[in-house]
Amino acid sequence: MSKRITSWEKHKMMMIFVVLIFLLAFILMRIGYTLYVMNCCSDKPIYVQRSIKSLVVLGSGGHTGEMLKIIRALDVCRYSPRVYVVAATDTVSLRRLQDMEKEFKERAKGPDEEDQYVVEIVPRSREVGQSWLSSVFTTAWAFVFSMLIVFRHRPSLLLTNGPGTCVPICIAAFIMRVLCLSQIRIVFIESLCRVLSLSLSGKILYRVVDDFFVQWPQLKAKYPRSIYMGRLV
Repeated sequence: MSKRITSWEKHKMMMIFVVLIFLLAFILMRIGYTLYVMNCCSDKPIYVQRSIKSLVVLGSGGHTGEMLKIIRALDVCRYSPRVYVVAATDTVSLRRLQDMEKEFKERAKGPDEEDQYVVEIVPRSREVGQSWLSSVFTTAWAFVFSMLIVFRHRPSLLLTNGPGTCVPICIAAFIMRVLCLSQIRIVFIESLCRVLSLSLSGKILYRVVDDFFVQWPQLKAKYPRSIYMGRLV
């Protein structure tokens, strides 16, 4: 009997902890609203900005490979400065983006040119094999980190292709825009490997993002709000 009571109390305290985290996030958003609403409402639309501050979410494996191809195809002089969000345990993505940015730097004016990017490290929402119960708290913690990152950088563009890390980041950006804390255009590019169905991240964010790109006509037929322009990577 005591085990049941102890277990229940433990879960109850963990749920209270999650509620307090979201309450703290709400308070931070309200403070930000008071400080920045006048500036944000006078921001220029993204299509008239000469330089577009871009926040790019990277994920492990194929997600990073596809996203780096997309970044290489952009006018990196215009889409700068760039803020890369990388999961804490994803050292491969960090190394690959640093190699790419080094190429950009050398191509521009040489190795002495000032860096046009920063890297933000966030905790993973969920590790492979992690229990669903503990995932609730790691996701809440990742959301707090995401909220602070988006609030600190206030990018004009958020670009992602569906890694799990992107969900709290995109939701944080959406909340900030609803509260008029910042004008952020959220662009989601579904991975090339998603032919017949959306990824879990895509299903969650389908109604949240501004532009939802798919790379197969079958997905366009199933999800009419999506944009199909052929293969993008």
